[in-house]
Amino acid sequence: MFEFITEAEKQQLLVDFNDTKVDYPKDKTIIDLFEEQVDKTPDNIAVVFEEIQLTYKELNEKANQLAHYLRETYKIQADDLIGIKLERSERMILAILGILKSGAAYVPIDPSYPQERIAYIEKDSNCKIVIDEQALEIFHKIQDKYTKSNILKINKPKDLAYVIYT
Repeated sequence: MFEFITEAEKQQLLVDFNDTKVDYPKDKTIIDLFEEQVDKTPDNIAVVFEEIQLTYKELNEKANQLAHYLRETYKIQADDLIGIKLERSERMILAILGILKSGAAYVPIDPSYPQERIAYIEKDSNCKIVIDEQALEIFHKIQDKYTKSNILKINKPKDLAYVIYT
């Protein structure tokens, strides 16, 4: 077998370029880190999906409105579970952030799963609500009733962020 790269190049490709370990602060939540980024770069693009672009500020404000809606409507407490049954899109990112900001953890549910599997996950996880396209449409109709300000945090770094069924 012919080797076209040196051992040093192989080391760089296989090990050095893959050394992406980052030590995150243990005293902060994902939302704490996200809100710090919003403060640093509010006008930078945070999410791009097809033709849709959202800045950090826009994404944060929409997520805050969803968080306020979830907490007020469903009396969300830390470690409550909320399902997300959405296709991958900017709406999924919004839902994840809104759920985490509300204090709940999210349960991703692939809409392409067989209905039997979806029903099992929803029942077994005891989700307070499942956010799907219909639930988001309901929220969007009343979204302007809710403040865009950051919601009071009720969760701690050790609380649940998500539950995944395999």
